[in-house]
Amino acid sequence: MSFKLLSPFRQACKRLYSTAAPAESSTYALSNAVAFPKVSATYPVPEGSTVVPRHLKTPRNGKAVVDFVNENLLQNYDPRRLCKTLFSRRHPNRVKPGSVLSVVSYNNATRTHTSTFSGVLLGIRRRGVDTGFTLRNIVNKTGVEMQFKVCSPMIKDIQVIKRALKGRNVGGLRDPRRAKVNYLRERPQMMTQIAAAVKQSKA
Repeated sequence: MSFKLLSPFRQACKRLYSTAAPAESSTYALSNAVAFPKVSATYPVPEGSTVVPRHLKTPRNGKAVVDFVNENLLQNYDPRRLCKTLFSRRHPNRVKPGSVLSVVSYNNATRTHTSTFSGVLLGIRRRGVDTGFTLRNIVNKTGVEMQFKVCSPMIKDIQVIKRALKGRNVGGLRDPRRAKVNYLRERPQMMTQIAAAVKQSKA
């Protein structure tokens, strides 16, 4: 009984999809009854659109796209090119972990009041426009750490008080030759010497 009831339904479906396909259409691979219209692979380029560079058409593991986006963003948000010079990985004027930096930042969105924080550079997180760094200092016998973004509009100025050079002391700290100097958190005596050197440089 069920087969007899379904047979008229199947015949109606065959009549519905058995219409002749247009001349400019491609037949479905698994059925001769269903046809889809052909779509052109090329689309007109709208006026005013940017031309895609050649290295973006065939990127290598997506790195070309990321580099292109970072370069465009750095031109707008990093006019001083600090990410390419001061916080670069291989620039000759780069700052190394262990150096003493001073950051002048705004306290409010109107940029009327500023505050200064100085400390030892514990490490740099290089992420293009999102590049940031961490400073540590001793304030009222308490260790204080602050993280800053290089391209943040709330940063007014970044000054290098002392650099960690090879074979020289920087307030009791030599060039650690490490990417991170988080071990300073467990050495309060060395941090007090660096804090005293920062105060002398300000005076």
